[in-house]
Amino acid sequence: MIGAEIVFPANPQLSFGAGGRTIEGATGFEFEVAVQQRIEIAGEPGLRLDAAEDQQRLSEAAVNEVRWSVHVEVHRLFVDILLVRERLEQAERFVAFAQSMRDIAARQVEAGESSPLILLVADADLAQTREAVIEARQAGESLEARLAAVIGWPEATLPDVQGSLPEVRQAPDVNSLLALMAEHHPSLRTRELAVVAGGSRLALEDREAWPEPTVGLSYGREAAPGPEAETDVWLFNLTFPIPLWRTNQDGRARAEAELVVADREREATATRLRGDLLQAAIALNAAVDRVALYETGVVPQLEENLVLLQRAYELGEVDVHQVSQTRERLLTATGQYIDARITYHETAATLEGLVGTELWPAQEVSP
Repeated sequence: MIGAEIVFPANPQLSFGAGGRTIEGATGFEFEVAVQQRIEIAGEPGLRLDAAEDQQRLSEAAVNEVRWSVHVEVHRLFVDILLVRERLEQAERFVAFAQSMRDIAARQVEAGESSPLILLVADADLAQTREAVIEARQAGESLEARLAAVIGWPEATLPDVQGSLPEVRQAPDVNSLLALMAEHHPSLRTRELAVVAGGSRLALEDREAWPEPTVGLSYGREAAPGPEAETDVWLFNLTFPIPLWRTNQDGRARAEAELVVADREREATATRLRGDLLQAAIALNAAVDRVALYETGVVPQLEENLVLLQRAYELGEVDVHQVSQTRERLLTATGQYIDARITYHETAATLEGLVGTELWPAQEVSP
């Protein structure tokens, strides 16, 4: 931008010459001084400034691409942290259940009502549920460390992440998503500005083929060896190149090729993003259906099932092996429910990233 604002294409040139003139043995001193400046007459400075401004907008758009990708990643990590906390709470609930079952088994073994083998099964179940707690805590700490790295948090640990998850809902209409993407996605904006910048560059290179004259002014003093007085000479000079062999062919060809590449990249980016958006919308709707399966079946009855299972074991209606199998199935089902919600929210973040703006601003929650 600084270079484009300079009006003249080159620095002026100053030349100086001095010598003597000898006539019939008499010598007189002569000198000449001249200054020359090459100028542009085809409007190159304005085109150069336009090209520089277009390039600056292109660079800013590339920065906005990175900012948007960071926004999407932070959104994804935020909802993942909240969901891992739910996974930890559920794992701790199963630990409490397994601990109570282990206590019941221990009392039965001490009373001689059951074989000591059932205590081994109960201990194994308790260890399995505690392992799930360890895994959930590790996942949460890893996500928080990743979030701190993405946002550039200067300290070792993040403040406590607080918030609520957005509502689970179907993807908006595909046509509206495509319209939003065309308007807001930073990559499309960057590719569009790249084409504009390429056009500005090509216009400048075409204009650079025009001749650039050089104007100058010179002053000289001619000696007079005889009785005549010395002579002062003033000259105005104009040098005009003939654009015959060199017409900036290489610069124009390079700018034209870059413009073609930028246009192809714009089309390829639009096609790729359109396909990715359609797939993300389909995946989001499928994730909504998966979440609904667990919310209408397993999850509402989880606490009740655990209470009934414990009561049945205390009454001797089921043995410890049946309790272990049922507990494992419930633990697996709740884990799959959390997995389904993680898939939904991560897909929603992906879809939002493809659209280029928030899908449901009223539902958006920031960490």
